Amino acid sequence: MRSTFFDRPLEYQLLTAKEEWLQGEAIEGKLSIRNMNEEKVITNTVDVLLAYGNFKKVKAGEEDCWEMLHRENIQKDLSLDGNQQLSFNWRFNLPSDAPITDKSGSLFLLFGGEDVLDRGGRLDVPVKMMELLQSFLQTFSTQFQFVQRSSKFKDGWTEVQLDPPTGSREFPNLEHVMCYLRMVDESLELKYRCKIKTLKKEGESMKVRGKYLEVSQTLTADDYLQTSGFPNRSRFREMIEIALSEAKPTVVF
Repeated sequence: MRSTFFDRPLEYQLLTAKEEWLQGEAIEGKLSIRNMNEEKVITNTVDVLLAYGNFKKVKAGEEDCWEMLHRENIQKDLSLDGNQQLSFNWRFNLPSDAPITDKSGSLFLLFGGEDVLDRGGRLDVPVKMMELLQSFLQTFSTQFQFVQRSSKFKDGWTEVQLDPPTGSREFPNLEHVMCYLRMVDESLELKYRCKIKTLKKEGESMKVRGKYLEVSQTLTADDYLQTSGFPNRSRFREMIEIALSEAKPTVVF
């Protein structure tokens, strides 16, 4: 992908090697700076920033609309002769718990000089869940026939709604599971928030109401990876079964 930003007399052009990334992947590219003036120009610093932005706030130009995750200094005290152009390669890793791109926001690359946060170029960075998280959710779908409805970034977690199979005899009172996933220091952290139908007495009658049940789990690399390095689907199944066992009914209605 490519983005160009003019901060006269300088022109900045950012190129990336890919158009989409997974959490934790390396992101790399090239930043070119061209002096469009006949005279020498000196800029104090040239940076590439990784930042998260809410689409509505970014579009409205709100102050403090960026949450910076990483700053890559490309060059300090850069001197460019008249009509000279210089190019710099850059590379760094996305955080393993980087926000995935959803309807509300995304990661961006911001680039330019000293005031890059307020006055610089930008390029959106579409990010999807890392393969480990995708594998965990596939276990939910293939082994338990749950249907994935939505996914988004929320409060530092990847949030995914999973609905039980229609007409499920095993989970007749379960409406859905909100599954929260993230990697922290090579540990896979999981939270399940199950919405369950319950009976509640109101006066002389019984009515169906919803309640929430929460279960938290943490898996180390020895748990979530096989010796071959592939995701441990058997362990995923065990952990999901433990969590869902809390949602199995004692009374069916």
